[in-house]
Amino acid sequence: RFRSRAGIADAIRARGRRAGIWTAPFLVDPAGDLAAEHPDWLVEDLDGGFLHAGRNWGHDLCVLDTTHPDAAQYLASVFRTLVSEGYDYFKVDFLYAGALEGVRHSSADALTAYRSGIELIREAIGEDAYLLGCGAPLLPSIGLFDAMRVSPDTAPHRRPEADDFSQPGQDPAEFTGVGRQWQHGRLWVNDPDCLMARPAVETRERWAAHVEATGGLIASSDRLLSLDQWGVETTRRLLGGDAR
Repeated sequence: RFRSRAGIADAIRARGRRAGIWTAPFLVDPAGDLAAEHPDWLVEDLDGGFLHAGRNWGHDLCVLDTTHPDAAQYLASVFRTLVSEGYDYFKVDFLYAGALEGVRHSSADALTAYRSGIELIREAIGEDAYLLGCGAPLLPSIGLFDAMRVSPDTAPHRRPEADDFSQPGQDPAEFTGVGRQWQHGRLWVNDPDCLMARPAVETRERWAAHVEATGGLIASSDRLLSLDQWGVETTRRLLGGDAR
């Protein structure tokens, strides 16, 4: 339900900012047009069915086979289109899907296929565009990204349900982010996940301190109208400018 992607990018750029967009480039909705029209573009499992990459947005999702020449051309055309519309900041998410073991068009192993898929995206967006990885296998990603999420998702609560540290929560995000702090400035810019400074966030002061100490990418996810005075001042200070 976007009005116009190009129009949104134009409005953002007119305010002196870079236009960014979120994508999950290796995930395919099996109920969508691409899967119906090009089933040969999907990675298969060892039983001859489609490889499943998990369930999100109410669907069991499949994996795009970027070793298939036509699928690769399609993926590149998507990102070239976004560049032509004015976007030059790309967050690519759920990247683990591109590194799952499965039967692909070529004989490339899963990690080689993953790297070639990311290289395809980089070539399409150009070296001057900013590429932020998320949900990615870290070692195979070295040398491919400007920035990288180095933790699970944060959340308004400190501890995830059932103390499962693979699930969203401030504690697992902080624990993992601290353990991977050494990567910042060496492999990429670290992304500790977003700043949350609204009053409803548990121990928001501690989370803001962690985000600030990382020294890497800082993004706010709060509705600005939900912020109190402390939240506005903290958001403005950490973002390094006006919180507008």
